[in-house]
Amino acid sequence: MSKPVTHTTRGNGRRIVADQIQGGSSQNQTGEAGRTKSGPAKTGNLNIRDIAKAAGVSVASVSRALNGQPGISEATRERVQSTAKALGYVPNIHAKALTTPPNAVTLVTSAITGGTYADMMAAVDEEAYRQHLNFRLFSTRFKGMSGDEMASQLLAQRSRIVVVMEGSMSDDTFSGIIDQFDQQPETSLVALARPRLDLPESVAVVDYDNEAGMVELTNYMISLGHRKFLFVGVREGEPVFTARYRGFLGALEAAGIPHDPSRDVAYSRNRVESAGNFRTACKAGLDCTAIVGVTDEVALDVILTLKKMGKRVPYDYSVGGFDDMPYAEGLIVPLTTVRAPFAEMGEMAVKLPLAGESDIILPTQLVVRESVMPPRT
Repeated sequence: MSKPVTHTTRGNGRRIVADQIQGGSSQNQTGEAGRTKSGPAKTGNLNIRDIAKAAGVSVASVSRALNGQPGISEATRERVQSTAKALGYVPNIHAKALTTPPNAVTLVTSAITGGTYADMMAAVDEEAYRQHLNFRLFSTRFKGMSGDEMASQLLAQRSRIVVVMEGSMSDDTFSGIIDQFDQQPETSLVALARPRLDLPESVAVVDYDNEAGMVELTNYMISLGHRKFLFVGVREGEPVFTARYRGFLGALEAAGIPHDPSRDVAYSRNRVESAGNFRTACKAGLDCTAIVGVTDEVALDVILTLKKMGKRVPYDYSVGGFDDMPYAEGLIVPLTTVRAPFAEMGEMAVKLPLAGESDIILPTQLVVRESVMPPRT
């Protein structure tokens, strides 16, 4: 049986009775005494016209009341809201999304994991909240989508900002997505932790100075007396690692220190494979006193491999890294590294397009700890 919900309007004295019948679909329901009662049932088909009729107000007033817009009295707002609640009205969020301006930030990442960019991802979420925007996470890992399919899914979300993290897709895929997003001016596209290079001006870029950071680390090791170096983490075709390697080589060249790049160690996304590359270099003989890892993770693998060989860091070899990950200070040998401003970058990825700006390159900071010391004679 149903229970009638009554509401009396003060303006014209009309009394409106609406049935709440769970799962009903007809607007004419039979009451306890067999009488037919008019009014919309509690169904998914209920719309704002039904609420307007039940509350005795205009459709425009219902829209303003339910969307928190000005232009109506508080009494009318309360009447509409209480009527909508009594009738069991549930707004269609998909339809609403199509009629309201984009109000979300979508972060595109290669995988939902911790790792190097965890602080950056969290900062995008936090800044979206501060800007009163919804946050969405879009992982490209294991999806096997083409560039067109990926663009279609991202465009369908009608986000105000789409932030594409470095490593989340190939350059070719990103270029195809840019072409499609250029046709949707309401959405800003941001490249995060990726240099501008050949990106068009329609894409905002939030990056940090990889090359300058590596120059500073290498110069510090040179200032302590190191003249023989090994770089672990060479990887062609990836702008971040290429910039770091370029900074390393540039610092040595500026200091007049000869270096043979053919002895430097290749980097692989597979950590086991990368560690194996360094072990192979060790077996061939390490003619160096200082080892520079392209990331803190690489530097940690270097330290572990040296320890297994009976070598001590920094007494036998000084080791430096890049990123200043949370564990860098807590290692058995606290790591000298370059701090990347990951949290600030995530924040700026949301702020930049909202302010109408296009580019920002944030500085890095050398963090000196115990893994680097002057070479022993």
